Amino acid sequence: MRPRGAAAWMLLALATSAGTEAYAQPMPMRPGPGVSPGRVPPPQAPPRVTGGVEGPTADLRGRFGVDVALRLLRSTDADERLRGLERAAATRTPEGLALLERASGAGLPGGFDPRAPVDGVARQDPRALLVVVRGLASWIDREPARLALENLLRESTQAFTTRTATPGRDPAADEAENAARVLLARQEAAMALAQSGATAPLEALLAAARSGGPGQAAALDALATHPPVTPLLGGVALTTPGTVALAIELGDLRSLGAILGAAHTSDPALRAAAVAALGLSGDARALDVAHEAAKDKDPRVRVAGAEALAHLGAADAAQAVETLVADEATARDALRIAEDVRSEGVTKAAAARAVASADPELRALAVVALGRQVSPAAVNALVTLASDARLAGDAMDALARSPCPAAMAAIEVMMAAPATRRLAARAYFVRRAVRGERSQRGDTLFAALAASADGAERALGVEALVAFGERPLAHALEDRDPRVRRAATMGSIALEDTGARADALTARLAGEKDETTRQVLAVGLLEGDPGGLVPTTTLLDRAQAGGPDAPLAAFALARRADEELAPKVDALLASRDPVMRAHVARGLSASHTPDAVGRLAGAYTWEPMAEVRRALVEALAARPAEEEDSPSLRDALELAAHLEPDRVTRALAQRRLAGRAPARRSPGREVAWLRVVPAEGAVLPHELTGMLIDAGGVALPIVFDEDGYALVPGLSAGDSRLRLAPRLPAYEAR
Repeated sequence: MRPRGAAAWMLLALATSAGTEAYAQPMPMRPGPGVSPGRVPPPQAPPRVTGGVEGPTADLRGRFGVDVALRLLRSTDADERLRGLERAAATRTPEGLALLERASGAGLPGGFDPRAPVDGVARQDPRALLVVVRGLASWIDREPARLALENLLRESTQAFTTRTATPGRDPAADEAENAARVLLARQEAAMALAQSGATAPLEALLAAARSGGPGQAAALDALATHPPVTPLLGGVALTTPGTVALAIELGDLRSLGAILGAAHTSDPALRAAAVAALGLSGDARALDVAHEAAKDKDPRVRVAGAEALAHLGAADAAQAVETLVADEATARDALRIAEDVRSEGVTKAAAARAVASADPELRALAVVALGRQVSPAAVNALVTLASDARLAGDAMDALARSPCPAAMAAIEVMMAAPATRRLAARAYFVRRAVRGERSQRGDTLFAALAASADGAERALGVEALVAFGERPLAHALEDRDPRVRRAATMGSIALEDTGARADALTARLAGEKDETTRQVLAVGLLEGDPGGLVPTTTLLDRAQAGGPDAPLAAFALARRADEELAPKVDALLASRDPVMRAHVARGLSASHTPDAVGRLAGAYTWEPMAEVRRALVEALAARPAEEEDSPSLRDALELAAHLEPDRVTRALAQRRLAGRAPARRSPGREVAWLRVVPAEGAVLPHELTGMLIDAGGVALPIVFDEDGYALVPGLSAGDSRLRLAPRLPAYEAR
């Protein structure tokens, strides 16, 4: 992290493959779109057969709908124009299709003019663009609709209006949100084209995938999701790294010859992509190519060659990786490969990098690579590195996860030294939780720490005992020191008896006086407080305060069937913070308010962020079976099942539509090892709090101890994100 004045600090380690992001100040409410989302027909809905746009129509209602749509589209009000496009899409007539085509096309230069034709009107509002794409997708069997979608896919970003000048709103935030909606519209257009089954749109997708233009990523993802039946990925098509990666992802053996040819082109990026793809293919012919690539003059190709040798299990793969670790140009990438390549040579090369490098990131990568080696030499190197104050946390985390049997003995030796006792206790906590290894000396240390008169030591021991079910949570929460109560709360995340955990934590929350501890006690809301033990006013205050406990408070609040709360919950559902929006969505999944489905479906219609769309569809998929016939539920799930670009979200919708219950999450055994250290000349903030957003998107409020560490157990494997939260100003969701 970058230093921030005198109180600057840096985040050094986040385990369980977790990424990091700066903690953003809670933003003001994200205003809703100002229009109730209309029911755009799902992509598979049959069109009404009527006359042409210029000729007589057999469907007067459809004709009337188009007339109303035209009138609305000429309004100066953006929301009325949006309703006009929804009306045109809902008519399901050729006249409506023609109107959507015109709205999607290039308009006249300058701002909106109600006297001008409707051409290009959808490009001036990203919400309108989404309506048009979805409407055109329902006509995907018609060539004009396909051509319109192809044009939108390859159009330059500058062709769409993303800047707004609405009073009272943050222009930068609006622009970012609108840009995300334009991207979503491209992705949905690509998904529709990939499902068409026609040769021309598939060729257009392939052209976009090869172009390097704004539609490239969307085209590649769509083709990977819906692979073409015909062999479109021939030699002439494999001219970019993206198409090479796509060919190997699809497993099309007919492409191997073309990939072998691409490995010898003059373009280093294409050569590297081809070599990497061949390594993943497992084809025996790839060995010679990989050996040749490992000696290439371009560092990208050398890295690809070494990685291919590792994937292919070549006897000299370790030597190739070792050589790259020693090379400044390739060391960073080579250390990532070294995590999966084990040898004494790689161990020595990684240890040398960790000791000699002045680059903190490179040293951290070297430590991780050492933690994956099975050699006792790697353990010895980690023990040595643990004496370096800047690397101690990384080294002990790596030692805790090391596959080498000698790692436990090394941790036990460090338990005996007063200077490293607490650090060794943390390492044993992780090793016991993640690898299931027990140590009598380590268990004795936990008991001694939990009985210590020193609150900091007692907190560390109590967290471990609570996490392993060896100290009742309710008893631990009675400790006089708030540091111990916080540690016990964080340890309880690993408990399987979630009901007992919720009861103990919410009961303590009612009488807790320490503000930081109150924030962490929100872990008790992970089940949503189904018994209503926490007062609604408390939940509302915590949700609106913007602290690390705000998302879980909003989650519990949204579950409550209180009509008077609806405006407050809707304001939180429209928050600028995507984590907040996602938690409100999950809360509404269990709400008994009669309009919960409509609110979720309406939010999904315009939501630009994939993580929030996933939460919204997850919530819709979890709604009771008696709501199966709800048009809002069905339409939103159909939209997600066919056009949603996020794989997990799409699968959730498809599963519910197929009549299968959502898959249940199994409890995790991972532990996030988090550490912050002061930047040079700075002091570690007192009681630094934050939220860890786990792989399932759940925001866990956490606090760092006075040594700068936080251990968060009970996580599922996968990427997590950390938001650090110094004291943040409150905000009100109005």
